[in-house]
Amino acid sequence: MKNRPAIRIAGVNDAEEVSRLLRSAMLTYCADSGISASMLEAMTESINSVADRISEQTCLVAEQDGKIVGTICIKEVPNPMIYMFSDKTCEYLLNAGHSFYISRFAVKQSYRKTGLGIDLITKAVQLARNSGAECILLHSAATNKNMVEFYGKRGFELIDSENSRGYMRGLFASKTA
Repeated sequence: MKNRPAIRIAGVNDAEEVSRLLRSAMLTYCADSGISASMLEAMTESINSVADRISEQTCLVAEQDGKIVGTICIKEVPNPMIYMFSDKTCEYLLNAGHSFYISRFAVKQSYRKTGLGIDLITKAVQLARNSGAECILLHSAATNKNMVEFYGKRGFELIDSENSRGYMRGLFASKTA
């Protein structure tokens, strides 16, 4: 790709376009994970909910030719224990330190495998580190081989999994120190 998409902080006026991108990307995510789209709250959230998240968290968008082609959100998590699944998770999170959480990561189909996803997650991790993060957490379907591999190559390890949402959902973590 000759001109890389520009990454910037999202504004609430981006909510409708971000919402469309998320829904589209989540369909692929569901297919790759072997789960039903009805299992993901990202598929049913309103544009107002997306706008609220943009105003309350640090949400990044990648923009090319005036169109949003990627997005990722990151927020500080004062108590990482809210993500506890089991004793194994508890042990890990007790020592997690200052934690941040990544969510709503999506790249438009035609921009996948171009490095844009790497750019977005790298920027989100950098923002968290600059804010003092010691640990970065995220969830992904543990059955999604592509995403598990993608996160693993970026220093995230699967620390635990559970199926309370009807599919095997993994909690991934990366220590920043």
